[in-house]
Parts: sequence; C-alpha cells; structure tokens
Amino acid sequence: MAALFVVTYGVVAVSYPRQRAAIWFTVSYLLGFLTPICELMVRYTDAADLFALLGYAAFLGGILAMGMGIQVFVGDRPPWRLPLLIWLGGLALRLAIWGGTRNTMPYELLFQLPFAIASAGVMLAVRKIGAVGPIRAMLVGVFAVTGAHFLAKPFLALSLGSGSSAKAYLSTFYAIISQISTGVLLVASGLCLMLLVIQRALEETILDAETDPLTGLANRRRLYRVGPRMMVEATLRGGGLHALVLDLDHFKAINDCHGHATGDTVLVAFARVLQGLIAKDMLAVRMGGEEFAILIPDADGVDVGPDNRAARLGQAIRDALKPFAARGLPALTASGGIVRYRAGDTLDGLIARADQLAYRAKRAGRDRILQDTPDRPSDRDAIGWAEVPRLVAG
Repeated sequence: MAALFVVTYGVVAVSYPRQRAAIWFTVSYLLGFLTPICELMVRYTDAADLFALLGYAAFLGGILAMGMGIQVFVGDRPPWRLPLLIWLGGLALRLAIWGGTRNTMPYELLFQLPFAIASAGVMLAVRKIGAVGPIRAMLVGVFAVTGAHFLAKPFLALSLGSGSSAKAYLSTFYAIISQISTGVLLVASGLCLMLLVIQRALEETILDAETDPLTGLANRRRLYRVGPRMMVEATLRGGGLHALVLDLDHFKAINDCHGHATGDTVLVAFARVLQGLIAKDMLAVRMGGEEFAILIPDADGVDVGPDNRAARLGQAIRDALKPFAARGLPALTASGGIVRYRAGDTLDGLIARADQLAYRAKRAGRDRILQDTPDRPSDRDAIGWAEVPRLVAG
C-alpha cells in the first residue's frame, strides 16, 4: 500500500509541479515503504540490529516528512530544524534504550514516544489548513488517534509481550496488531491527504483556465461561472450589485505609436491598478482587448444614486491612472459605464447595459464614467444615463 501511495503522489508531483507538497508526501510514504523492507531484513539477515535501527529511523522520518508536506501545502516554509531535531532526538533515544529490558513500561513508552510527538506535530500542522471541512476534520482525527495509538502501544506490549529482541518481536501477536493498526491509520491519512492534494490541483487547473494569461485578471470563463452566483447572492441578501465596464481610451494609438509590447505593458499596469483597488468580494475581469469589467456587490438594498460603491471605485481607478505618464508609461485614461443589477437581468444583459454606457462615455468626450439614473426610461435605447458628477473629466 505504501508503494501505491509513492507512485500516486509521485505522478501528482510530476503532473502538477506547483503541488510541492506531493513531493514531501512521496518521500513520506517512500520512507514508510522502507520500514517493512527493513523488518524483513531483520528477520532474514544476521544484521538484525542495523536494520532494526534503519527501520525505526525510516518510519519516524516518514511521519515527520508528512508533517513538512502539510506545512508546504498550507503555504509555509517547512520548518526543517524542528523535525530534524525530533528525528535525531528519536534516534538518540532509541540508541539509549537499545540494551534496555523489553516488555517494561519505561522501555516501551520511550520507544513509542518520538512517534507520538511526530504525530502530534502533524496534527497541529493539519489544523493550519485554511479550508475547514470534512477532510481536514478527518485528518485531525486520524492523527489524534495515531498519536494516542502510539501512547497506547506500551500497555498493549506489556499485555501481549513484544518479544525479547527485534527479531523475536516480529513473531509476536503484538507485532501483528501493532502493524495492522498503524497501517490502517497511515492508509487513512494517505487517502485524506490525496483528496486534499487532488482537490488543490483541480482548483489550480480551473483557476488557470479562468485567468487571463497577460494580466492575471479573471477571464470571461470565470465571469460566467462566478457572475450568476453573485447575482443570486445579491438577490438573496437584499443588497445591490453593480457592473462597471471600463474601456481604455485611445489604446489603438498607444499600440500604433509605441508598439504592442508597450501596449501589453499598459494592460498589465492597468490590471495591477484594478487588483490593488478591488475588494475581496469584487470580481475584476478582462473581457478582451482593452475592455474590462468589474462586478461590485453593494450592501444597500435600494439604489442610492450616484454615490455608491461602484462610483467610488471608478473615481479611485481614474485617480490611479493620472501618474502613468510620470512612470514612463503612455498617458492613459478610461471611459466607463456603471449599471445596477435589477430583477430579471441576465449576466449578459447587465454587462451589455454597462458596456453601452461606456460607449456613450467615449462619444461624450472620453475620460469619464457614466451611470444609470434611478428613474431612467423603460426604453433601454433611450438616453437614461447621468454622468457621475465627481467623475466628470476636468
């Protein structure tokens, strides 16, 4: 079973290079795979003591590597000093009791103590996984039980007998129970970790597919996945939702005069402006070319007119564009339109209304953001818009 985990985690690590935690889990189960091999060598070779120590070291190292993998999974740098200290301390403790009397509580407890400490460390690392859910809860439970099971083993060893030597231990009923119980717990932890790694890999694959490669903003695919949910949430909570569509002014002239490389630089710089200004509950999208859209939830259940969250964001964006020329980039302005979601709107319809206002902003002289008026006519082709006062270009 350990070999199967080694292969599976190895395939994940190769297929998804950003899943660096899978490398640690591969190492963990590779060390776990070496443990039964060492036990076979204890049974069938004359170097029983050497392989007993190697098996102990491999098993302890496997648990610690699992904890380091979880640290990498949550985005931390693996704290290798503490695991190394535990590993060396465990080996020192094992050597210290090497000639001790087996089947006594001090010996059996000290034998299992490093494993219990390592399992407790893994459990604490699991608790740092941000997504609270059944898989994390199962992992915490598995490693809590694993640590308790290592502390319970001395009592079982005293009850059943652990043999007079490492070689004799392998022929005891205690060895069968010990290995089966530990194996079941490690298989359970391996399956839970595999679910987490695969889930993360799939999330990153989806994110890549929904991210504009040039700007790092969301693309239309994510807009059509997340946008409808934002509309439903706005309806359920009784709040508002605004769409802000922005179109960069004279962008074709920037490409023609400065080259497409500079045009790409401008797009990336504009995207950084958006990323720096939007809140976590907003969605910024590159619709294509020089057109961008932002979905902006608003806590107000009624239309508060031109002074709303979307208008304030639009002002902030325009202010952030003013220093572009001073930074060695072509001067840049944007025209935009703001509309509020209303019952019956589709996502396409909401974006289209905002896009129509952005087009009108360009026709009105560019460098401005227009916004629907609360009392706009029912005819959508009629001019039912107002220029946000604080967004009027000087």
